[in-house]
Amino acid sequence: MNTRFKVIVVGGGHAGVEAAWAAANRLGTPGSVALVSLDVSKIGVMSCNPAIGGLAKGQLVREIDAMGGVMGLIADATGIQFKVLNTSKGSAVHGPRCQSDNVAYASVAQELIRFRDEIEVIEGTVEEILTSDADTTCVQGVRVLVHGQERTLEAPTVIITTGTFMRALMHMGSEKTAGGRFGEKTASGISNSLKDLGFELGRLKTGTPPRLDFTTIKWDDLPVEAGDEEPVPFSELTPGGWALGDVECDQFPRIEQVTCRQSSTNLDAHEIIRNNLDRAPMFTGQIESKGPRYCPSIEDKVVRFHERDSHGVFLEPESHSTDWVYCNGIATSLPSDVQDEIIKRMPGCENAKIVQYGYAVEYDMVRPHQIYTTGQTRAVRGLFFAGQINGTSGYEEAAAQGLIAGLNAAMLAQEGDAYEGFSFGRDEAYIGVLMDDLVTKTPREPYRMFTSRAEHRLILRADNAPDRLTPIAHMLGLLETSELGRQRWGLFESRKESLERGRVLLGELRDGEKTLAQRLLDPDYTIELLKDAMTESLGEHGMGIWRTLHSDTRYEPYIERQRGQIRRSSEMEHRPLPDWIVYSEFESMRNEARQALDKFRPTTFGQASRLEGVTPADITLLSVLIKRARAAQRESAQE
Repeated sequence: MNTRFKVIVVGGGHAGVEAAWAAANRLGTPGSVALVSLDVSKIGVMSCNPAIGGLAKGQLVREIDAMGGVMGLIADATGIQFKVLNTSKGSAVHGPRCQSDNVAYASVAQELIRFRDEIEVIEGTVEEILTSDADTTCVQGVRVLVHGQERTLEAPTVIITTGTFMRALMHMGSEKTAGGRFGEKTASGISNSLKDLGFELGRLKTGTPPRLDFTTIKWDDLPVEAGDEEPVPFSELTPGGWALGDVECDQFPRIEQVTCRQSSTNLDAHEIIRNNLDRAPMFTGQIESKGPRYCPSIEDKVVRFHERDSHGVFLEPESHSTDWVYCNGIATSLPSDVQDEIIKRMPGCENAKIVQYGYAVEYDMVRPHQIYTTGQTRAVRGLFFAGQINGTSGYEEAAAQGLIAGLNAAMLAQEGDAYEGFSFGRDEAYIGVLMDDLVTKTPREPYRMFTSRAEHRLILRADNAPDRLTPIAHMLGLLETSELGRQRWGLFESRKESLERGRVLLGELRDGEKTLAQRLLDPDYTIELLKDAMTESLGEHGMGIWRTLHSDTRYEPYIERQRGQIRRSSEMEHRPLPDWIVYSEFESMRNEARQALDKFRPTTFGQASRLEGVTPADITLLSVLIKRARAAQRESAQE
């Protein structure tokens, strides 16, 4: 087994897969990346909801794809139902989503990782993060147990992507079981190692619903929840087809599509829940950590929304390989007998059999004010965090962080002291919004991306992700090391040429007395009408080209206004803050502002302005105080 690497990735979930993939894309050297997993058969597993994308999350997946990432490819290859959410509203908030075959998803993820000779997969448990004997602020590798034997893996960069596994504890009723996922182990060594390195840890909770046996549900009696008639893929590569290793995606959709069904809870079920709150871990005090407010358990819903007679439940088949059905909407940690009674009272589920009961998981995380927007920790050079360890929730948020951490770890390994780091601005990508939010707002509950978090969402649409980010991926060296990357760049150049020609034609072609650009301002002028009017002049293209032409033209006045706002605020947004400033010495500044600045150590005035407890007046004063501090520093140097 190789023991020297450029990048070591700890954890094989969605963050770990994307981190290893990005590092491999950047490095391009066989055996340069280690991916350490507790169980290699669980790499890429969908722990909870068998779905990728959705509102705001779909934008993240499209951005990951535009940057040469892998999540969109896997989702397209394994999706069993595709649907764009929010289509009744403007395209800025459309959310591509697919329900995946969760068995196939993990299988394809593992096959793609196996195909990359840059990545060596190691099954083991990381017990300690190693730093230099002379300098504990510089990472050197990890100590790992491999089949019971202790090994040392060395690397100048280490990425921790442990998901829900750090000191993980599962709850169902009064039962408590160590583990980060049903039937799997916990990881305690990393938590202790991080504490020893001085990191501030926190504790969060997530939950899962019960899974049902498809054959025991009255499926045909329930309302149908269907996907789109014309599915929209995540990846730019999918319409033209792609292949890697044993995975070939030469048609879309690649596998048989399914429909879901709708059911619901009712007053009888709610009464059962109320009568058993004394057995619910989150109400008895057994669970002390915070769970996601936007995705509450069914017991929390019944208490918080007591006026509701019912709550919707979507029944989603998990795979063609199993009869398991995911109950979307009733996450719970209630005892198994209570879960049985709840399910029996749902329409269509009177005789349904639970094949896996719902449970909650508590796990350690690291307060993310201790990282930079690159994912690198402030305290230890070369150590990166990505995924739920940073307090986020969701596959897509984890994968986005993995991409950023993998890219930056590879850059640091290659560039050494010349490394400056790469991160997106809030006006460049949802990924930039995510990373900025993490370093300026300590999560009190698992963080989830929403379109409302992105103030520049008119620019950050799902349809234009390749236009925004693929040139950046090319500049950063993420595309030329692989055949898929080169294919992606070729598609981008073709797309760019078509869009440029299309924008010219919009001003030339007419529909009656108006140009097509003018007609697009009419609310009833659809993408299909635009395609019909332009195909003869522009040629046949996939819907992606028409969506972008349609949205860019319709939003143009608002986009220009938003770009003007970005230009005006750019100087302050990107103006750096010196790292030598001691904020506690600024006695003329409000104590609350000083404490926030000292805790988060923002790197720019823009980040400082978004800290809780910091006002615009504080930022103005901060600018003055830093000028004075610099002047004093210069005077001292001259003396």
